Amino acid sequence: MKKQITLIRDIKEIEKRLMQAQSGVLCIHLDNEKLMQIACNFIYLDKNIYTYLDSTDEDYVHIKYGAMGIFSISTSEKINTIAKDFTYRLSYTTINGEIKDVDDNKLREQIAELYRLKYSRSIDANDYEVSENLKPVILDTKEIKSLIEEGM
Repeated sequence: MKKQITLIRDIKEIEKRLMQAQSGVLCIHLDNEKLMQIACNFIYLDKNIYTYLDSTDEDYVHIKYGAMGIFSISTSEKINTIAKDFTYRLSYTTINGEIKDVDDNKLREQIAELYRLKYSRSIDANDYEVSENLKPVILDTKEIKSLIEEGM
């Protein structure tokens, strides 16, 4: 077995990966000392992650705003090369930050429109509605780390 890990330092490359990704996993510390992990779609905007949380979820009342959160995306591919140096490539990006409520109405509208454009482009803007139970949150980024693992 052979493995090589490369740290990606180019923020433009990291942002490109975040913009292309369709979903990720958000991990939030709850006030009852538990962790909540949810697979979610998201928007990457101004170096922060925006997503919606369902207020009808039983853990929603335990969300600890101001606490640390972690968001991760990953991709993998099988490599078919003649040299056979590596047979797979796994890339993952992790964002650490603080969970905050989105209370600015203009920002809420911007997030909704960006969601529509990314996930529901075929729906007209006038017909697009975000359910009342979906509450926008921001992962206010403190650190972004991206790695590529290649191996065989």
